[in-house]
Amino acid sequence: MQESFTDNKARWGAVEVLLQKWLRERREILVNYALLAARFSENTAAQEEQQDTLRELCQLLVDYVSVGHFEVFHELLCEAEAFADGSNKLASDIIPSIGDTTEVILGFEEKYALMEPSRGGYTEDLSLLGEILERRFELEDRLIVGLHQTHARAASNS
Repeated sequence: MQESFTDNKARWGAVEVLLQKWLRERREILVNYALLAARFSENTAAQEEQQDTLRELCQLLVDYVSVGHFEVFHELLCEAEAFADGSNKLASDIIPSIGDTTEVILGFEEKYALMEPSRGGYTEDLSLLGEILERRFELEDRLIVGLHQTHARAASNS
């Protein structure tokens, strides 16, 4: 998104568009995760269908994590610097914890992107992934609220 902004209102608006797209991707992850968990627990879905859902989830996870680290967090930090209100301190406190979740998510993807979910330990890994996603989304929401949403009023007054 590397654009030059003439004012904070334009910057805030561009970050808002990026965030809304990213959060739609998050919802896709949750839908696919729920489908996968339901199919595995019911054990009624065709194995091929389950593998397709797992592959799709793995791809969504990689895309989501990448966009988060290389676009969203970067733009949120740039926004915080532009508003110069000290909110970048919150980012420096939260982003390392988000990074910890990234390692687990990418480990899951690496293990299951090309593997059948029937392998031992899958249910435990899927459960752990759910817990990690919950933690990550909670941290991301704190980051969004603490940086982006606090700038909404200031941006509208620019």
